Amino acid sequence: MTFRSTAFSVALSTALLTFMVGLPHAARAAARPFEPLRINCGGGTIKDRLTGHVWLSDKNYVVRGKKYRFNQRLNLKEAQEPAPELVYQSVRRANLNYRIRSVADGTYLVRLHFVDGKQQAERSMDFWIEGEHLLQNFSPREAAGSSNRAYIYEAVVQVKDGNGLDIRGTRGRGDDVFLSGIEVLPAPAGAPLTRPPLASPSAPADLAQQLRDFAEGPARVVWTRTEDEEDFYLKGGTGVLYGYDTEDGKGERAILSDIRSYASPMLTPDGRQVVFTDQTKHKCYVVGFDGAGLRELSAGYASDIWEDPSTGTTWVYVRTGWRDVKAPVRRFRLDDPSVSEEVWTKSGTGQPQTAWFHLSGDGKLAADAFPWPQCGLADLGSGEFKVMGKGCWPAVAPDSSHRSFYFIGQHTGVQFFDTPQATPRTINLATVPGWTGRKVYHPRWTNDVRFVTLTAPQWMPETELYIGRFDAGFTEVESWFRVTYNHTADFFGDAWFAASSKHNAPSKPGSGSTGLLAQSNENGLPGTVFVWENERSRNVITAPDGKVLRSWSARYEGATRPNRWFGALIRQGSLRPDEDAAPAFGRAAATSGAFSFALDLEPASTSGKQEATVLSLANSKEKPILELIQNQATLSVAVTDKDRKPVKLALGEVTPGTSTQVVVTYTSGQLVGYRDGKEKARISAACEPAEWDATTLVFGNDVLRSRPWEGSLENIRLLDRAVSAGEVATLNERSVKTRQGRQTAARVVVEAELLQASEPDEPATIAPYVRSLGENVYKVKRVLSGQLEDTEIIVLQWVVLGGQTLASSEREEGHVYRLELESADSHPELTGEHRSTDIFEPVMNVYYDVSL
Repeated sequence: MTFRSTAFSVALSTALLTFMVGLPHAARAAARPFEPLRINCGGGTIKDRLTGHVWLSDKNYVVRGKKYRFNQRLNLKEAQEPAPELVYQSVRRANLNYRIRSVADGTYLVRLHFVDGKQQAERSMDFWIEGEHLLQNFSPREAAGSSNRAYIYEAVVQVKDGNGLDIRGTRGRGDDVFLSGIEVLPAPAGAPLTRPPLASPSAPADLAQQLRDFAEGPARVVWTRTEDEEDFYLKGGTGVLYGYDTEDGKGERAILSDIRSYASPMLTPDGRQVVFTDQTKHKCYVVGFDGAGLRELSAGYASDIWEDPSTGTTWVYVRTGWRDVKAPVRRFRLDDPSVSEEVWTKSGTGQPQTAWFHLSGDGKLAADAFPWPQCGLADLGSGEFKVMGKGCWPAVAPDSSHRSFYFIGQHTGVQFFDTPQATPRTINLATVPGWTGRKVYHPRWTNDVRFVTLTAPQWMPETELYIGRFDAGFTEVESWFRVTYNHTADFFGDAWFAASSKHNAPSKPGSGSTGLLAQSNENGLPGTVFVWENERSRNVITAPDGKVLRSWSARYEGATRPNRWFGALIRQGSLRPDEDAAPAFGRAAATSGAFSFALDLEPASTSGKQEATVLSLANSKEKPILELIQNQATLSVAVTDKDRKPVKLALGEVTPGTSTQVVVTYTSGQLVGYRDGKEKARISAACEPAEWDATTLVFGNDVLRSRPWEGSLENIRLLDRAVSAGEVATLNERSVKTRQGRQTAARVVVEAELLQASEPDEPATIAPYVRSLGENVYKVKRVLSGQLEDTEIIVLQWVVLGGQTLASSEREEGHVYRLELESADSHPELTGEHRSTDIFEPVMNVYYDVSL
């Protein structure tokens, strides 16, 4: 339906609709007649020089949506009464929401202005105006006839709730949603209301029977529903706790309808109660499935519920510190939370936003991150743990098979292990009907080894709860069952199946025996205080008997990220160990009066004009105590002596791109340096570790971030004693062994035209991830060096590093760029990295841009 300007004139003269800001609803009837409202989505206030109309900035109306600009020449000739061209150049995108409170109850003509500035894209937008699903599977480009051409959608809508006009857009099954402008005008006299073209999806009438058939018996499901689809950790108090029972005939219903945080709701082993965590109160609770008997369990984040098969006692496992990955995991009796036991302190667990500690059916193993992103399994009998890979949402099977999986960084599948020692395989979870290739979230093994729950697609109002059933060999999800039907996000699903007991009996391939995770004592070098080999290593300090005493971690800062071997590739940033690493090393060295450090380094350059710091240990006044320094090609170590003066020891020259091991050791007035297992230099020095006051340790820069170094680091170790020449040789042999077989990846340099750019996810929405790779489609125009047969390729390019969106991520489609590419298959370190992508079901080969 289209209305001409003459209709607008009639409406303006006859309608007595109201317009004001901030007045009570009862006072609106007496206000002046409604005046047209025009909003510039994603842009500032502008005035149309032809009509005099003012298009207001959307800052007072937008609830959600990211700014974006197309910056292409536009065709407005065929549009009827278009907005100024500047309006179409800016948009709000990414699940947008406008609430225009100044619109009083009444009937209006709403005009939505669109233009699609992309040549290649898959648009399938959905728009709701005042709750009516008026635009479905909408593509502005198809509606306008081509890209860069304006299209205006008009609808007559009624506002009657006293809360103003609400407009919500989602990308539906497409790759994005956006809106350039909004006009709210008086409706033409007698104009009928615009109705949705199709009814929105609704749950089938026989959903309970379908689920019963799918589960081979009665089933219960629990989840959280929230209006904020970007709050998928339920950090805010925006949720309602929902449940579904195939046997009670009630359909889906609110278990607890109070709006609050219901994070990670879980059904008890008998299916009668629900345990959840309130992220706003920092506590976990239990409530009956019928909504009765709500009570507090403990402070912390509940991660799993386990019934002891030998006693029948039900325990709730809780990470006790709030958003503290180092906090102990304790278990609390469900029926009497005053009874608790410490379960795990050997390493950090999970990540700050959520807890994953999840038990096998026999209680011998627990899946978690140690800490994130190092996912693996813990042996609760021996205290041993094994890192299986880099990812998130780890889980171990609810039976005694000891199968396990972890979610990979693309959020499209899991790495699946038949046993803790087995070679993993990838199981694709992005096969949910209607959302093939799209990111999914919250994968969780249910109480039945055959089934997992997840939510799909990620970050959308259309996010629904699904149950997936593995095939007999656990090689794929053979079938999906949709639980929820609505346009409000459903998160954190869990399911209970009455038939689970007949499928969860101890069986192969897991043996159920103890010592499942036995590890070699590779870090058992006496006197080791801190160790960080690489981000995939366990990085543990062990006792002579191999027992884990403590694990260490380190975070990447700035543009630092992992290299192909999972070491630290330091670029415009640093590698920062746990905050207690420096004090622990300082105290140990002060007690012994001796120290050593060892590391493998590979400098990126030797042409710097100033000194660069590879290692820096500083005191509470940020003064260096111990440093490893590169000055152009020369490497040296500097230590503060008893007179607080630096003593320097030259260690020779380094070569860009060539790895070398450095060991420095001090005892009894002698400072000795080694390179690649051989002594390089020694001098007399009167160091006094007892006076160090060590507080800060950083690699790749000094503590003031004033002397950045670039290159790769791995196999870092700090000791509280001197090491012998024989031990140095052994350390070097180990380093040489880790580097054996490493080959340079084939590289090709091309000039390529950007065909489709994925929009970077905002750093705040992907936390705790601080890095993200964008997936972009390029057409190869010219090969400058190397060999490449592909003409169209997907290129992974860093768009977020160190929690900051890179300026280089703002690339324009149609422009030609110089790219240095290596096959993504030769970069396993990227597997667990977050991906910002608008590309689904890619069929092109994937490359990694190493120039960034």
